[in-house]
Amino acid sequence: MNDSKPDNRDIKKEISESNKKRLKILLLVSISFFIFIVIAAIFRDDGVIKVYHLNKKVELLKNNISKLKKENEKLNTEVYALKNDSSYIEKIAREDLGLVKPGEVVFEFVENKKK
Repeated sequence: MNDSKPDNRDIKKEISESNKKRLKILLLVSISFFIFIVIAAIFRDDGVIKVYHLNKKVELLKNNISKLKKENEKLNTEVYALKNDSSYIEKIAREDLGLVKPGEVVFEFVENKKK
């Protein structure tokens, strides 16, 4: 009689092995899917790497804007002084253009270079 009917333990063993195979396949598919999602998130056009590089570019542009604003402010101050301050205009004329008032004598000191 034992030969004609499978033992209860044999049936449980077969079911257990079948479940293990299914579980392994499910685990393999899940891991593969997870890896695919991670790779896609990193290397897509809007992925992590692209976002990182764009953030770096934004940071550089913000620094550049800040420097340009400071330079613009300095230039606006100079323009205002050139339009409204005659002593500043005289200073620029003397220092940058080498101009002198009538009757002034300019002394230039030349430094001796020692060898």
